[in-house]
Amino acid sequence: MRKTLICNLLIFILVGCTPAINTNPTAKSILKEHSQADILQYNNLIYINATSLESMKEIEYIKCKKIGEIIKTTNSSKNFQDFYATQLESGTEIYSTNDNNIYTIIADTNGQQILYMALLEG
Repeated sequence: MRKTLICNLLIFILVGCTPAINTNPTAKSILKEHSQADILQYNNLIYINATSLESMKEIEYIKCKKIGEIIKTTNSSKNFQDFYATQLESGTEIYSTNDNNIYTIIADTNGQQILYMALLEG
């Protein structure tokens, strides 16, 4: 009886001390809810078009260093990878922004700059 109590207490302590695992949204989870979402993947993070968000208009974002180009345009979440996008065309250049924040990037398509923001869990 005492061994069982000690084992249960040990299990309770170990489970209670285990950090919660947060996972960031995936292309699959986003497209499942919003099949027409304007997203891209970079650095294993999903970015969503944030140009129309009022909170993003408070800062003037300027494109800085080129970080890559869109490789593939697809609405399929299967094997969605870095530099895949749902609406940006292949060859669209992706840039870092002036705020040195890896969670905001700019897509430059035909001279038009589109701001994207990373979707992060919790």
